[in-house]
Amino acid sequence: MVETYDIVVAGGGHNGLVAASYLAKAGLTVCVVEKNDKVGGGVMTRELTIPGFKHDVCSVAHTLLQANPLLRNDELKLLSTFGLNYLNPDKMTSIFYDDGSTLEFYTDLEKTAQSIAKFSAKDADAYRRFNEHVFGTLDLMVTGMFNTPPSYGHQTMLMDSSPEGRELLRTMSISSWDLIGEWFENDKVKIALARYASEAMINPFDNGTGFGFYIILPFMHRYGVGVPAGGSGAFADALRACLESHGGVVRTSCPIKQIKLDGRKATGVILESGEEILATRAVVTNLHAKQIFPHMVPGVALPDGFEARIRGLKPSSFQPFNMHVALKEPPKYKVGPAVDDFFWVERSHSNAEEFEKAFRDLERGYPRRDFVAYVTQDSVDKGGRAPEGKRVLNMYAFCPYDLKDGGPQRWDEIGNEVAQGFLNDLKALTTNMDEDNILGFSFMTPLDIERHNNAMIGADILHFGSYSWQIGGNRPVAGWGQYRSPVDQLFLCGASTHPGGGVTAASGRNVARLLMEEFGIDFDKVVAA
Repeated sequence: MVETYDIVVAGGGHNGLVAASYLAKAGLTVCVVEKNDKVGGGVMTRELTIPGFKHDVCSVAHTLLQANPLLRNDELKLLSTFGLNYLNPDKMTSIFYDDGSTLEFYTDLEKTAQSIAKFSAKDADAYRRFNEHVFGTLDLMVTGMFNTPPSYGHQTMLMDSSPEGRELLRTMSISSWDLIGEWFENDKVKIALARYASEAMINPFDNGTGFGFYIILPFMHRYGVGVPAGGSGAFADALRACLESHGGVVRTSCPIKQIKLDGRKATGVILESGEEILATRAVVTNLHAKQIFPHMVPGVALPDGFEARIRGLKPSSFQPFNMHVALKEPPKYKVGPAVDDFFWVERSHSNAEEFEKAFRDLERGYPRRDFVAYVTQDSVDKGGRAPEGKRVLNMYAFCPYDLKDGGPQRWDEIGNEVAQGFLNDLKALTTNMDEDNILGFSFMTPLDIERHNNAMIGADILHFGSYSWQIGGNRPVAGWGQYRSPVDQLFLCGASTHPGGGVTAASGRNVARLLMEEFGIDFDKVVAA
C-alpha cells in the first residue's frame, strides 16, 4: 500500500522536524523523509573517532535558538518532557595573540568590557554603549526572526519611517568591518569582533554584512551561548521523540528523487527507489532551494526570472573544515591556563591587513591554517560526551570548497595532509597534545561535508550567504520569501528561507504556523495544549 499522510516533510533537518512536530501536535498526520540514517541535518552527534566519544558533526552551539518561543515557552515540551537541556557557560571565547596577550568574551557584558579594557579603555566603554544601543532594538529584531517576514519593499518602507530603522538599513548595507570601525579603534579588538562576525561564513570586509556583527554579541549577552547537553544531536533526538509521541512517522535512509506533482500541485515525494509517499494537504521541504528548483519539480513552468534568481544566489565566502579529537585530557595552552576552560579558544591575527588578506585568499580558493577554533564542549557538558575522565575536542576551521588548484575533488587528495597540519599547529600551541594524549582523530573536508548533507551544496552550511539582499523577505528570492513556492501545496523552510542558516528552528515554526492558518487551526491553542 502507498503511504499517505496529511503532510510530508522532505528532509529531516531540524527545521523540518520542528514543522512536523507542531503539525503533528495539531492532530495532522505527518511523515518526515530523510536521506541519512538518522535525522538532524546540521544538528547531529556521532561517534566519529572511537566508541564512547560523541562528536558534533556540524553545529556545536545553538545560540540563536535560545530566543525562540519554542524553547522560551517550551511549546513542544522538549525541555519538560523529552529531555532536552541547554548549558550556558559564562566563559564563552578566549582569543590569544602571538605576543601572548589574551582577550576574553563572557556571557556577562561587563566582564567582557573589562577584558577589552586591557587593550583600550575607550573601546571598553564603546563596547558597553554599542550593546546598549543594540538592546534598544533587539526585542523587535527577535520578534521579526520568529515570524513570517514582510516583503523586502514593505520592510524597507517600515524601516524608512523612523530614524532607528533608517540607521539599521544603513547598517545592513555596509560591511561588518566598517561598522566595527565606527565604534572601536584598537586593531586587536576590531579583529576579534570581526572574527565573531565571520561566524556567519561571510567575509566581514564585504558590503552587505554589517547586520551579522550588529546582532551576534548582544544576542549572546542577552540569551547565552546555548550548548546542548549530550551533543548537538540531542535537539534532533528530542524533536523526533516529540514528533513520534504525537503519531508522526520518520523514514530514514530514504533519499528523495523529486516532488510528486499533479499538474502544478505537490502531492507527495518520489524516492530514488521509486516508492511514492503521498501528501493530501501539503509538502514541506527544508532542502536547498537549488536542489528543488527546477530539478525536483520537472515540467512545472516557474515564474519568469525565478529560476535565474535561484541560480544566481551568492554563496557564503568560505566553508568549514571540521576535525574531531578524542583525548585523555583537555588541551593545555602555552599562552597560560587562563584560557584552558573557555568553551571556544582561538589564535588570532594582530595585523588588520594580513587579516583581510587571509579572507581574500579563502575566497580565491587558497587553503590557509590561520582560521581555526578549538571547541571543548565538555568543559561545559561534563560527562556528557566522553567516557569518564576523557574529553572530546572539536576543531573548526575556515577553508575554501573550490580549491584554486584542482577544484573540490582535490580535497580527496590533500584532506589528510591539511588535517594533520591543523593538528600539528595545535600541538605547537599546547604542552600536552602528544600522541599519548590523542586517542582518536577524524576529519571532514568541505567535500566530505557536502557528501554527508547534500542540502549543503558546495559545503555551504547556511545554503547561501546572508548578505543584505539575501535575508528577510528576499530569502530565497524576492517575491517568494514567505515560505510559499511557485508550486501549489509546496512550502519551504530551512536555511534557504528566513531567517537563514544556523540553529534557530525559526522557519520550521513559522511555516507550521502558516499552514495552520491555511487549515483554520488555531496555532496558539495548539501550543498551549
